[in-house]
Amino acid sequence: MKALSIKQPWASLVCTPRENNPLLGIKDIENRKWKTHFRGKIYIHASAQYVRTKIGWELLTDEQFKSLDQDTLVKYLDQSFPVSAIIGEVDIIDCVVNHHSIWAEKTAGNYVGDGVFVLSEKPIYNWVLANPVLYEKPILNVRGNLSFWEPNIDIVQCIGCSQKFNYEEMKQDDSEENFCKECWEVLSPIMAEEAKECKELENE
Repeated sequence: MKALSIKQPWASLVCTPRENNPLLGIKDIENRKWKTHFRGKIYIHASAQYVRTKIGWELLTDEQFKSLDQDTLVKYLDQSFPVSAIIGEVDIIDCVVNHHSIWAEKTAGNYVGDGVFVLSEKPIYNWVLANPVLYEKPILNVRGNLSFWEPNIDIVQCIGCSQKFNYEEMKQDDSEENFCKECWEVLSPIMAEEAKECKELENE
């Protein structure tokens, strides 16, 4: 699956579902200078570079500021968002100019008649995003890249907690099911005990 690197805190705002509409992220638009024809699910990678808080606040409009809940504001202030990590997933569902979202950067232009809008500057493309997923446990220490890119790690789902992790950091049982370290610590003794009981029953 492709990945896209975004600076924090924008990356986390893209992946965090809205309380009143979980199908949309808090930030439902990613603004780029290039158009994409890709549609579908991508990983969101939080790049190593963090938007400085002061600059970040200055970039927010009043409407954007008011759209953030208290927990997000606290994280924004103390810069507790993860960086250099794959933090979630989102679907790209469209790519337009001058989307109505409060997060869409607008491109200047004029209507010339018959509803035709002519741009007067290079367009900023608004990638329309939906179905955000924010991982409870980000996949850390992942280097990003420009444009779309493919992660150089295998990302698999833990059968215990259903979260996604770097395959190399996971444990496997005899059936080759994958477990994160935390689930393995909890579940492996239980599975070992169950296997022991099954063996004892077979020997009776």
